[in-house]
Amino acid sequence: MEPLISSSVAGPLGIAHLPRLWLKILLNADGKLPEGYRAGVGGFDEMLCDKLGIDRDAFVAYISSEKPDYLTLERWVEKHATALTPRNVQDWNTTVRTRQLRPEMAAERRARFGIDDEDFAHGVSLNDLDDWAGFHARLTAAVPAGKA
Repeated sequence: MEPLISSSVAGPLGIAHLPRLWLKILLNADGKLPEGYRAGVGGFDEMLCDKLGIDRDAFVAYISSEKPDYLTLERWVEKHATALTPRNVQDWNTTVRTRQLRPEMAAERRARFGIDDEDFAHGVSLNDLDDWAGFHARLTAAVPAGKA
């Protein structure tokens, strides 16, 4: 199942991508995250942990084993993140809002989605489109012919 929470979404702590990362790790722990998705390693996942001083291995292990609801996870982050400051959260959220995909990845996604604007490389938007396309393909493939 594609993690349909966008990286742009934040919970009460105001940390963009944290809800998505929580969902990806939960899905991965249950063997439901599609092949090719990362869950705690690389990209925004790892960048978030680094920025806020979260021990990535402990974080992934906690979510995978305890399967906390989202607000319980935020309380864990408040307790364990060593660099959880308003400034770091603000800087992190700016990174999420402004990050561009690598040119080759952006080009592949634009081509796949029929986007003609060669300058469009906004990472979160292209990742959202990728999630939605994967979810749509999975959902419509499961619907028997003639049924809606």
